[in-house]
Amino acid sequence: MVRDDNPAKLAIIKQWDAWAKRHPTDAKLSGGVPFYSYLKRERPDLLLDFKTPGDKWQTIHAWLLSARRVKE
Repeated sequence: MVRDDNPAKLAIIKQWDAWAKRHPTDAKLSGGVPFYSYLKRERPDLLLDFKTPGDKWQTIHAWLLSARRVKE
């Protein structure tokens, strides 16, 4: 379970969990790159609509790492 009050982070982690169940092989690749590609292609209006001072991929990757969903 992700413990955080950031709604964008919680939504991304929840989406990761659902996506990873449907794509277990892709979920193990490249620290989440296929997932980010999926978000950009399928969910940009809902899940990539958050503000961040840096690159959204770097933010999402950091969230997935901190939630122990991916490895470096």
